Amino acid sequence: MIHTIGSVGGIGAVAPLGETARKGAGGFADALSEAVRAVEGAQTNADDKLRGVATGQSVDIHGTMIALEEANISLRMMGSVRDKAVEGWQAIWNMPI
Repeated sequence: MIHTIGSVGGIGAVAPLGETARKGAGGFADALSEAVRAVEGAQTNADDKLRGVATGQSVDIHGTMIALEEANISLRMMGSVRDKAVEGWQAIWNMPI
């Protein structure tokens, strides 16, 4: 039994904590930034279409309403993701040690 535990390997194979944190944080941060940019793009697109209808430059009310709903849904989804992230953080924070 002792021989099998000893053959697992040394602790030298584990990556330093800072290096692991930098690699993991970049992926999540990039994904979050991309999601925020997508929501912002949907909002800007809806604003542009609404401005076009309001000024009389466009008569595409159907496309404008679709763009407004897409922006609304994406904003609500981002809020839900934020709420779940905060809920997860609070659950971790309140865990007994």
